[in-house]
Amino acid sequence: PELTTLVEKLGIPVVFTWNGKGAIAEDNPMCAGTAGWPGSLPGNNTAANADVVMSLGCRFTDWSASSYRKGVTFSIPDAKLIQVDIDPREIGKNYPAEVGIAADCKLVLADILAGISNDQAHKARQSRASYLSHVEALKKQWEEKLERRRSYKGIPTTMLRTLRELRKVLPRNGIVTVGSGHPQSTTKQAFPVYEPRTHITSGSFSSMGFALPAAIGAKLAKPDTPVVCIIGDGDFMMSVQELAVCAMYDIPVVFLILNNSGYISIRDGQNYLIGRQIGSEFNHHNGDGRPYSVDFVALAKSFGFEVAAKVQAVDDIGSNIKRALDSKAPALVEVPITRDVSVAAAEVVGWWDFPVLPTASEAVKADYKAGYAAEQHRRSASDVELSEPVSAVG
Repeated sequence: PELTTLVEKLGIPVVFTWNGKGAIAEDNPMCAGTAGWPGSLPGNNTAANADVVMSLGCRFTDWSASSYRKGVTFSIPDAKLIQVDIDPREIGKNYPAEVGIAADCKLVLADILAGISNDQAHKARQSRASYLSHVEALKKQWEEKLERRRSYKGIPTTMLRTLRELRKVLPRNGIVTVGSGHPQSTTKQAFPVYEPRTHITSGSFSSMGFALPAAIGAKLAKPDTPVVCIIGDGDFMMSVQELAVCAMYDIPVVFLILNNSGYISIRDGQNYLIGRQIGSEFNHHNGDGRPYSVDFVALAKSFGFEVAAKVQAVDDIGSNIKRALDSKAPALVEVPITRDVSVAAAEVVGWWDFPVLPTASEAVKADYKAGYAAEQHRRSASDVELSEPVSAVG
């Protein structure tokens, strides 16, 4: 509550990274959205154009900071950084800190609040009124940009459409655990979270196989709170054996499988960087090449799940998820997801230093060269003319 109280009192916009999602309610006017790769238009714009950035427990990883490409997510320096972290080794590690504070963020925020008078707070809010209006306009523009993916009509559908339907039926305090790949980045970018510790993701190494057992653990820790595991089909198969635990102990987790028949985030990276894909789509190779998929409904039932369904129409996504939640039993809902990279998952923003191969296109090579030179830790970065990244990878 200290963070929300402080930013509302002073009129300060907040951006969040992977593991910071939920620190402030995403329908709070002070929330500008997620930053980094993959981030959001308002999140990256707000962070990149800030005069002062106050970091609370952020490690500034390459994903959170767009691989330190100057001006894409952060501009430190020229922006001044106040870095608060309980681990003193994090302070100044990836960006120079103007002020470093090794302490518990909660205590630091409480001390700051205690030192701000009502008059100071009033003047601060007034001085930022036009700035906050600009942030709000960016948020509206961003929501309009996502609408094509969120309102997708067909089956297979998009991840954004599926997450929109999930958000409609999941209570504000409902917990989601999220796996790796496109489901992870899309949830970060487009699934609003309203309460702390209700978004549990495989941060850092983005490990596959995390979300399923994490959901079981979350449900055991919060037995009265709905828990949904948002997971891709490839990720799900990494730890599918743990469905037996849910069945044996009657642990009512809902597994929402976003099934695009493959490791499609890897496929998209392969296509972008080398112009071909290898072993990342699951297809039948004995004729028509159609997508191959495990029968997840039959698989769940073989483990002892009585509630398992595959969505057949986009308008039935929400009702299937609600039925699973209402069952108070272990449940599985499979949603077929399109492989069309233009709509399937997260919107392209930010930058990630993903080294290209000689077989990449000339446009990709040129963009990577410009981005690499503009990374904050390159000796010549301050002399590089900034340019917009052409894609999420390059």
